[in-house]
Formats: sequence, structure tokens, C-alpha cells
Amino acid sequence: MGFELPSATVAPTEDNQISLFLGRAYYSYLGMLARHLKLRQLDDKLQPGIGNLLFALFRQDDQTASEIATRLGLARSTMTGLVKRVRKLGLVTTRPDPSDGRAIRMSLTPEARALMPDCFSLAEHMESVICREFSTSEREAFADLLIRATENINRELASLGNDNAPSAKENKS
Repeated sequence: MGFELPSATVAPTEDNQISLFLGRAYYSYLGMLARHLKLRQLDDKLQPGIGNLLFALFRQDDQTASEIATRLGLARSTMTGLVKRVRKLGLVTTRPDPSDGRAIRMSLTPEARALMPDCFSLAEHMESVICREFSTSEREAFADLLIRATENINRELASLGNDNAPSAKENKS
């Protein structure tokens, strides 16, 4: 019952392909998050996909979009769309950076600050569900493996010309 990666000449199956597991976990996570937002009556205020940006601003408000994009490993075009979404939801305000007229600074609105406890509570719940029945050492190993996998992906992105690939450890804090 050991886990074995397929060789390059063997077609991947659902039983042995990490990328399939990762994709399945990602979409399951998004589905669970969307359902919890709806159950908590937050789906008109929050959406899957904006959490990392909000948490970056919860940690340190009033940052440039490029600072956040670099920390999150997002392409400029992805960040542009994300900024539009959170502005439309009324969660951030934007203004030109006084020291660099091309840069945009983002700040949380009072509405976003009021959602902070809900965001933290939901994040804690999601993590407890994901790690349910994990021992402390398994939970730590899982986090370390996710960090290492993210670093591997980011190194590959960097080799393909993506200069927005941060260290996964940066995202853990």
C-alpha cells in the first residue's frame, strides 16, 4: 500500500498523482469556504480568493499593491483584478503612493476591519477541519511539506520568468 510516483512512461492515475490530489484538495477547499461564507451570511461581503490579500492587510495596513503581490506571489494582472474585486466589495480604499506616483497604496475600510474577527474565526475553523485527526507532529509535517511544495512551484515559476514568486515561509507568518 506504499505510495509510488509514476514513471514518465506510465500514465498517471487518480491513485498516484500528487497534482490530482492537490487540485482536488484546492477545489474542495474553495467549495467548503464558499459554503461556510454562505452559512455565516458573509457571502455578500467576502469571496473565496480574497482572503490572502485581506490577511496581508490585517497584518500590516496601508501597503502598495506591488508589495502585497510580491508577498503573495501574484502576477501584476492577477493583483489588478483582485484589487478591483475588493474595492467593489467596499473592503479597501486605494490611492496613489506619494513616493511613487505609479504605485497604488491599499488600506482597509472600516467595513473590512469589522470583518476581521469573522475572517480569523473562519480561517481557524477551516484549518481545524483540514487537520482534523492529525497529530501535532503530522500537522507540523503537513505545513512543512506544503511550504516545501510551494517553494518548489515558486522556483519553477521563477525559472519561467515569474519574478513574483516569494518564499513560502514568508506566507506562513
